[in-house]
Amino acid sequence: MGDPSDSELLAAFRAGDSRAFETLVRRYQRPVLAIARRFARDGDDAEDLAQRAFINASNRAVGWRGGSFKSWLFRIVVNLAKNHLRDMARFDRSDEAQEREAEPTAPDVEERIAAAQRQRAVRSAVAQLPRRQREVLLLRIDGDLPFAEIASTLGITEVNAKVNFHHAVQKLKKLVQG
Repeated sequence: MGDPSDSELLAAFRAGDSRAFETLVRRYQRPVLAIARRFARDGDDAEDLAQRAFINASNRAVGWRGGSFKSWLFRIVVNLAKNHLRDMARFDRSDEAQEREAEPTAPDVEERIAAAQRQRAVRSAVAQLPRRQREVLLLRIDGDLPFAEIASTLGITEVNAKVNFHHAVQKLKKLVQG
């Protein structure tokens, strides 16, 4: 017999089996953390967002009405991340201060600096995308969601999700190359 479905695990969790929810956490911790990392500037913040997403999901499991648990969980992490970005904008740490905090010390400093610059360029390009395109892109790439689940997660049509993804990819190409 295969692994239990998300629905079966949630039913077991609601019936009092805490290990069932632990299984869901193990199943989705990597994509949830990947989505959180795309929104948060700091690894610790991303881990905190991922942890809060699972806590919120466990607290709200009684109200889950079916459908895709994965989409529902990803919606929780995206909403937490958006709130986090809004809150962080109030504190606006400068890029120079962040660069001073993270001085590279490894022997291959040039490689690490080049990789960090490429990563910053991509992160900056993603941040420049319109909100909806950024959300669709991150859910598709980091969440590995099919377009139907992205549409359900964001409350848009599947066609709209595909169009936003296409436009996001095209804009990213221009922004990174330019």
